Amino acid sequence: MEEKLMRRIGIIIGSTSDLPQCLNGLRYLQKAVQEKLIEVPVFLVASIHRNTSVVLQQLTAWSKYNYIDVLIAGAGMANHLTGMCDAYLRYTLENDHIVVVGVAFSHENPENTAAAIKSITQVPNNQIIFDDYVGSHGFHRACFFATKGELPQITLPQPKEYYSVSLDEAMAAIEKKK
Repeated sequence: MEEKLMRRIGIIIGSTSDLPQCLNGLRYLQKAVQEKLIEVPVFLVASIHRNTSVVLQQLTAWSKYNYIDVLIAGAGMANHLTGMCDAYLRYTLENDHIVVVGVAFSHENPENTAAAIKSITQVPNNQIIFDDYVGSHGFHRACFFATKGELPQITLPQPKEYYSVSLDEAMAAIEKKK
């Protein structure tokens, strides 16, 4: 009989200021680790804005060595971390194994919380799992899903066309569309 491997969950959050909202979820994960239900081999605190190369290097390593099955990626305010993780895994690394679960950390300013949510939900063509995972309660629910939820099959998307032209060529293309 084939032995079932434990699910491996990685966590990345954008700032140490997000840590208090992680407490209950981390307690839940710690208990699941003690019960040998899951493994949590990595917990990274790194801003995609200020530590871009660190985040991308870690994603590359985790992808290359199948280090994790699920990545809980959370940040507040303009949460670019979650979308960047998903995009880099899919479009650059062509990884169809790591499932990204997005968390929007709440902020005392409701506009910042709304921005964090939209930064996850409005990313085009993403495959981020987001089920109102907002704030402390949302992080806890994301941890529960990462531990026990049914993980979807990831489909690698086709990259969007791009082109590089001179300023004059760009202006000509705009004029042509008028």
